[in-house]
Amino acid sequence: MEKRRILVTGGAGYVGSHLVRRLLSNGYAVRVLDNLIFGDASVKELYSNPDFELVKGDIRHIEDVAESMDGCYAVIHLAGIVGDPACELKPDLTHAINYEATKLMVEITKYKGLKRFIFASTCSVYGAAEDYILNEGSVVNPVSLYAETNLRSEQIILRGFDGTDVVYSIMRLATVYGASYRMRFDLVVNILSAKAVNDGKIKIYGGKQWRPNVHVEDVAEACVMLLESPASGVDKETFNIGSNEQNYRIAELGDIVRQCIPGIEVETLDESPDPRSYHVSFDKAHHVLGYRVGRTVKSGVLEIRKMFSDGLIKNYLDNVYYNVKYRYK
Repeated sequence: MEKRRILVTGGAGYVGSHLVRRLLSNGYAVRVLDNLIFGDASVKELYSNPDFELVKGDIRHIEDVAESMDGCYAVIHLAGIVGDPACELKPDLTHAINYEATKLMVEITKYKGLKRFIFASTCSVYGAAEDYILNEGSVVNPVSLYAETNLRSEQIILRGFDGTDVVYSIMRLATVYGASYRMRFDLVVNILSAKAVNDGKIKIYGGKQWRPNVHVEDVAEACVMLLESPASGVDKETFNIGSNEQNYRIAELGDIVRQCIPGIEVETLDESPDPRSYHVSFDKAHHVLGYRVGRTVKSGVLEIRKMFSDGLIKNYLDNVYYNVKYRYK
């Protein structure tokens, strides 16, 4: 029987490079659409796999999107400019990539007759919410362009697929951490870990802000579960992806890093330039999907420490590890 082909946009990225391997191991054929602005090192070892295909292209270009969707069963849409600082650099470009391109993805998905559409959004849409515990039905309050464009994309998907047979699901991801084939150090757990290992000290700004956290491999697991779950449970649904146990204040994350890497200096500064604070419930994904994370912040810190001890990362300050340091075009 012919394997189902899954299109993963941004499949060479931080989350995508894990997801494509998971899909391949689950017996799918995988096509990646990626502009490779950070190179192809994260997927190069997959080129010899007959079930893997890479299309170098841009989600803003109709020809690239239409070609990449040919013969696909589903699309998992991860591509975009990710992170508040990177999005703020060029607001017009962010709108084009993170919002306008979503319209194109939705229209071509319908035209090509794909069966499923999964979109990676962010828990940042909840914004600054004090100490309330937020679920998928809570009022959203985006305080950044990154969150705003993701929320608008969610709305485009809800309207665009209304009245169609496309089964669509939206994931609102907690702050992702952990080692990846395309590593990032512009994520809170990852950068604290890198600084602790290499500099022997970390800085905590504010510290009282809430952040939910989820390991990159657990995000890939959630994608596959949404893809394989019966339509009746996931169609037209939004799921927070993470775990209740990994809602931490920023200061608590600093404490975990200090436990994993003893002897480091922790400096706490009163003011934080980031107003976001959100404590999120992940009960829906747990109850509806049976979703459970398999990794902890502690295990994430330890695996990043091991990346350095194994010599896999030479210089954590290299531009390639930071979305904000790359000049998008």
